[in-house]
Amino acid sequence: MFKILIKNLNLFGYHGVKESEKSEGQNFRFNIEVFIKKDDFSKDDSIEDTVNYSKIIKLVKRINSSSSFDLLETLAQEIAGQIEKMSPLIGKVAVKIEKTSPPIKENLESVGVEYVLNSEEKAKTTSKKTAADVYLSVGSNMGGREDNLRKAADMIEANPNINVIKVSSIYETEPMYVKDQNYFYNIVLQCRVDKKLGPFEMMGFLKGIEYKLGRPKIDKKYGPRIIDIDLLYYGKTTLQSDFLTVPHPKIMERKFVLFPLSEIAPDFKIKGKNIKEILKSTTLTEKVTLIKNW
Repeated sequence: MFKILIKNLNLFGYHGVKESEKSEGQNFRFNIEVFIKKDDFSKDDSIEDTVNYSKIIKLVKRINSSSSFDLLETLAQEIAGQIEKMSPLIGKVAVKIEKTSPPIKENLESVGVEYVLNSEEKAKTTSKKTAADVYLSVGSNMGGREDNLRKAADMIEANPNINVIKVSSIYETEPMYVKDQNYFYNIVLQCRVDKKLGPFEMMGFLKGIEYKLGRPKIDKKYGPRIIDIDLLYYGKTTLQSDFLTVPHPKIMERKFVLFPLSEIAPDFKIKGKNIKEILKSTTLTEKVTLIKNW
């Protein structure tokens, strides 16, 4: 396992319980370790094959400057959680934050906290007996496509009954069915969902997100859209109704689903066949281009 290191990143911020810390600010030192779930880069020599540390630094700077936190524990947890979402390659994140000139009258160098987020352990926090592994497809071809995807993903994860485990890279995909429209940006999410949020409740929640982001209740079928969220799988549930069919009946014909799904679940099987083998043998012609890591 590889580890990306960001050492002694010094930033000025306004975090702390004391009023003087919020009004006057102080210096903070950030040390971050990002563990990559990949053991061999001998055949991969592109920035797209790993996690870009420059993007991690930009993310840390944005979080540090955009909000004021009372507790460094909260700040560290927020940073670790946002870093984890950047790529399915990330297995663990350690964030250490120190106040280098703390408002304490003692002879010391610094005070601070360290937080470690293990994505695999996080996935185990919800028992499989009370939760279902759910896969979602999210797409957009209107306005700020990437921004639309990120807003939708944030709204999904904000639901207390949903734990987002993995997010694929962003892919630009040729539109299907109705060709005269802009190319889409697409991602696939793997979530652990509490079963008290059943398939129909889940679908209603997802439709609510679509409408909140500006998708009209009635729009042209397969036409342009600000956001489109499809429920691909809900555990091992199989159902068919006028409102919802699970698994989604059109997965096998959609490269914009198969490619990101194969990235986050390379051993996934559809109708008994491995998804990688499906992609190798597919005759689908729509263009799919990797744009960036999440």
